[in-house]
Amino acid sequence: MNIDLKRKKEKRNAVVRWLIYALLLVFSYIYMTTAPLKLRTPLFVIPVAMCISMFEEPFDSAVTGCVAGLLLDTAQGTLIGLSGIILLWCCLASSLLFHFFMRRHIVNIIMLNAAAVIVQGLIYYFFYYAIWEYDHGGRILLHELLPVMLYTEIAVIPLFFAVKFLNKRFGLIIESYIEEKSDDIVRE
Repeated sequence: MNIDLKRKKEKRNAVVRWLIYALLLVFSYIYMTTAPLKLRTPLFVIPVAMCISMFEEPFDSAVTGCVAGLLLDTAQGTLIGLSGIILLWCCLASSLLFHFFMRRHIVNIIMLNAAAVIVQGLIYYFFYYAIWEYDHGGRILLHELLPVMLYTEIAVIPLFFAVKFLNKRFGLIIESYIEEKSDDIVRE
């Protein structure tokens, strides 16, 4: 394949992939903010950001985590920046782990997403309930935060397959070559 043509296709694929990632983040934010109040709504932006960080470079993952954290802060009505900082570091660590050590497998993303959800949930609980000695803080943890953490963890499974499909379809172009056998090789 021509190198210029390959570069153009890779740039086009990257633009399309990031547009779809952005739409996925926006739709998860919209669902989180407009879901019925009776239901425990999963924090969809966390698994979306973690799945994106699984396939992207560390810098891009950190920016994605920061944007997803800011969206999470505005959806929850919390202090702007707290979840942004948490998800920035979680997505950066996830990207580095997948880049250097781990395979891109569903079990690995489930474990890393669980770690990110637990860290974000416990820091949220600590700063909003435990530090102020809020009455019924344990009840809020058991009946509000833990179900949301569990639903968020379950939500990573379909999101993993969606992001994996996007990365396979709009990822880097991999060329393979077949070496032909030649009788012209002189062996001594």
